[in-house]
Amino acid sequence: MQASSHKGICSFSFLLFCASSIPTQEGTRLLQELSPQEYFSSLQAGRASLAYFSPKVSPGAHPFLEQIENSAEALQDYGISVVKVNCPKEDISRYCGKENALRKAYLFRGNVLVREFPTDALFDVNSIVANVLFALLFNEVKYVETLEDLQNIENTLKGRSNMVFTYVPATGTAEHRAVMEAAFVYGTVHQFVLTTEAMLLKDSGNDEMSSAQMLFCHCQLVMDLSQPCRRTPMRDSLTLLNIHRHLKLMGAPLVTEVAEDPEKVSTVHLQLGLPLVFILSQKETYEADRRTAEFVAWQLLGKAGVALLSRDLLDLKVLLRSNIALKTPDEGVPIKYLTLEDTDEVITLVEDKNKIEQIQEEEEEEEEEENKEDNNQDIQDDQVVEAVSRDKKRELPLEKIRVLTEDNFHSALLETTQTVVLFYASWEAVSLAVLQSYAEVADHLKETQGLLLSRVNCWDWPGVCKLENVTQFPTIKVYQKGEHSVVYDGMWGTEELTNFIILSQVSCPLKLDTIDEAERYLRGEFPSELSSYQQPFLLGVFSTATSKAREAFEEAGNILSGHVAMGMYLEDDALAL
Repeated sequence: MQASSHKGICSFSFLLFCASSIPTQEGTRLLQELSPQEYFSSLQAGRASLAYFSPKVSPGAHPFLEQIENSAEALQDYGISVVKVNCPKEDISRYCGKENALRKAYLFRGNVLVREFPTDALFDVNSIVANVLFALLFNEVKYVETLEDLQNIENTLKGRSNMVFTYVPATGTAEHRAVMEAAFVYGTVHQFVLTTEAMLLKDSGNDEMSSAQMLFCHCQLVMDLSQPCRRTPMRDSLTLLNIHRHLKLMGAPLVTEVAEDPEKVSTVHLQLGLPLVFILSQKETYEADRRTAEFVAWQLLGKAGVALLSRDLLDLKVLLRSNIALKTPDEGVPIKYLTLEDTDEVITLVEDKNKIEQIQEEEEEEEEEENKEDNNQDIQDDQVVEAVSRDKKRELPLEKIRVLTEDNFHSALLETTQTVVLFYASWEAVSLAVLQSYAEVADHLKETQGLLLSRVNCWDWPGVCKLENVTQFPTIKVYQKGEHSVVYDGMWGTEELTNFIILSQVSCPLKLDTIDEAERYLRGEFPSELSSYQQPFLLGVFSTATSKAREAFEEAGNILSGHVAMGMYLEDDALAL
């Protein structure tokens, strides 16, 4: 969804206001009455007019004329004039002379006849406005009867434009009019497609066929013709206001990146009465958080907005464990910061309003339990500070972690095959919390050969941290033989850190020389460094002729080093394996 392509749509209400506020000459009726000669001489190139030819009778004497007169104001908003042409008795021209011609209304653009309408098809204002606009917007609104026709239009739009596909049970209804009026405004931005075939809606993946339905098809993002366009249904009734609201939501950015106080943030979703979900992010997990935000945004499209809120750019006074914030459109209601386990809970949070209160009650109970365990000590709101405060009374087992300084840093890196260094600040709460996890990792890996776990207090040795390009705390780097280093960018839990260090000990991808080694590798028996690693093993098998594929696999291994176990078998007997 490209917001830039919808420039000018926000002025929709303004356009209609201007159109309906065009002054008319004092005493001039919206339904004009002219003679045939006056009517045809008044036609202007490009200007549309709806004409009804009839004998000279009172407008109130004919129900059809009443509806024509009632529709004049609505059609004038779109620059279409409505004229009753009074036919003299002696007139035997095409429009006045034949009896069946008097049972029709004629739509002209300039002096060109666009469409003839039987008067029984124009039974009220909705049917008149809908059918007239439908005839004039034949390029902006395509009518389809088969699934093949719909798919052909969809394929031509892929990579270029989006499609608004609508089913109405019949033409000339209030829903049909609403779609036509929306197409008059948005027809140059989106391709509108209309059908009255209920089965066609079902073939498009929507089982609700009892009433009019609208689907916004995101074709502009699709570059592969074999892939279908993603569809977002409009859940409200088909009125002009609801269509405008839906299309405005579809035109908003999928995910908004926020670098300001969330209390001050205002998006189109909030303006239209929908909530805004903030995904709390930080620099180390930005890419994963962005993917999560986009996934959630697609699930909540049309129900809520999604924003990515950076912790690094804001001093958020919230619990570090909080990963979601919810802002409602209700004025004066504070933002709620919550901790959710997965994306399904985020979606449920929006769809079930009672879920917010339930989550908050659970978090309050959990907080009360933590306070009881801490002998009612006054703990600060930040979860990391809480953890550090609770552990002050016990000394951390840091004897297995070597302290590095400006004097021994470079020499220590050369002592072992692999050196893990935690760069931290002794005054900073997150650093102290990570130091606790790091001590547990050191205890788990104390028997590992060729591995040194170390730490540098950047408060004491800022020169070392500056030379190693450490700009934030905490940072963990893994050095191989004192040279190449990999920065850890995962979670700070003990298990995640341990797995990363174990995997970093082994080449990625690991070259296997025999079929026996390859089979032992898949069983987790080779190499011995990975014997405690519980996650799946990935093995790439290549013949000597597949150099391009092998190089790509090796490049992927370099990127994924420390994150996944990758092995590679490259021998002449690869097919046997």
